Amino acid sequence: MMKIYTLCAVALMCCLASCSSIQTLTFDQLCPATVNFPERVRNVAVVNNMPATPEAKRTLLTLGEMNGNGKKSTEMLASSLADSKYFNQVMICDSALNDTHFAGRRILTQKEVQQLAGELDADLIFSLDQVGIQTERDELVYPGIAASWPVIKAKVTPVLSIYLPERERPIQVIAKTDSLQWDAGLAPSDRQMQEEAASYAAYMLTQMLVPYWKQTERIYYDGGCVEMRDAAVCVRENDWQGAYDLWKSLFDHSKSNKLKIKSAFNLALASEMQGDLPQAEKWMKEVEKRVTAGSDEEAVWKFYAAQLAERSKDFPYLNAQMGRFGNKF
Repeated sequence: MMKIYTLCAVALMCCLASCSSIQTLTFDQLCPATVNFPERVRNVAVVNNMPATPEAKRTLLTLGEMNGNGKKSTEMLASSLADSKYFNQVMICDSALNDTHFAGRRILTQKEVQQLAGELDADLIFSLDQVGIQTERDELVYPGIAASWPVIKAKVTPVLSIYLPERERPIQVIAKTDSLQWDAGLAPSDRQMQEEAASYAAYMLTQMLVPYWKQTERIYYDGGCVEMRDAAVCVRENDWQGAYDLWKSLFDHSKSNKLKIKSAFNLALASEMQGDLPQAEKWMKEVEKRVTAGSDEEAVWKFYAAQLAERSKDFPYLNAQMGRFGNKF
C-alpha cells in the first residue's frame, strides 16, 4: 500500500508541476537507525556466529532454502559499519564461533561475550547468527503483455544479536526480511547467491544499527513575482537564509492570498532545510488556514504536511543518536 501511495503522490506532483510554478528539490536526508546505543559505546566488534555451511556450488543455483556464508557475511557487515564512521572502531572476528553444526540460532554465553570483548577491545558485540536465503522461481505478468517474465526471487533474512559484556543475555535481537530478484536467464550460482545475500544483509542491518542517508524530494513554488524568482536563485545556490528572507518579506507585504499561501509553504521548507522543524510546522499551519478545500494548493499542502510529520517524528531519535557528534549533521 505504501508503494502505491508514493506512486500516486508522485503522479499528483507531476500533474501539479505541469500546470503551476512548482519545482522539485532533491537532497540527502539523514535518517535515524532502528536501534539506540548508549553514547559510551564507541568500539564494537562483529563476530561470526553463523552455522557451518557446505561449500556452495559455483555453477548451479539450488532452489529452496540455504544458509549464507558466515565469513563473507561477517566481513561485509563489519565493512559496512566501518564505512558509516559512526563508531570509533569496528573490529571483526570472522572465524566461526558456531562449530556445533546446529542449523538454528546459537546464543553466546556471557563468558564468551566477555572474552570476545576483552580480546577485541569492544564495548559491544554484534553477533551475526544467521543469514537465511530462500530462493524460488516465479513468473511476472505485466499489464498489456501477454507473455510472462520468468525470474528468480531470493528472500534474504539476516538475524543479529547484540550483547553487552555485563549482561547475561542479548540486549536485543534484530531480524529483517527483504527480497532480491534476477532475470531467470541471468540468475547467480549458489556461490554468487551467498555473496549477493551477504552484501544485501549488511546493507539491511547497517540501516537498522546506525543513522543512514537517503535521497529525498521536496517541492516549492518559484514563480508569480520577482521575489519568488529571486528566492529560487537562492535555493539553487543553497542559500536558504537568503530565500527565507525574500519569502518572509513577500508574505508580510503581499495582499494576494495565493502569494501568501505559496510564500508560507516555501518558508516551511526553508525552515526544515535549516533544521528548525517546529518553525516549519508553524508555517504549515499558516498554509492550512488559507488554502481552499479541493484546490491545488490544498493537495500540495497535504503532501508536504505528511512528509514533514514523518520527519518530525524521527527527529528526536536522530538527535539522540547523533549526540556523540554534537548533533552536527
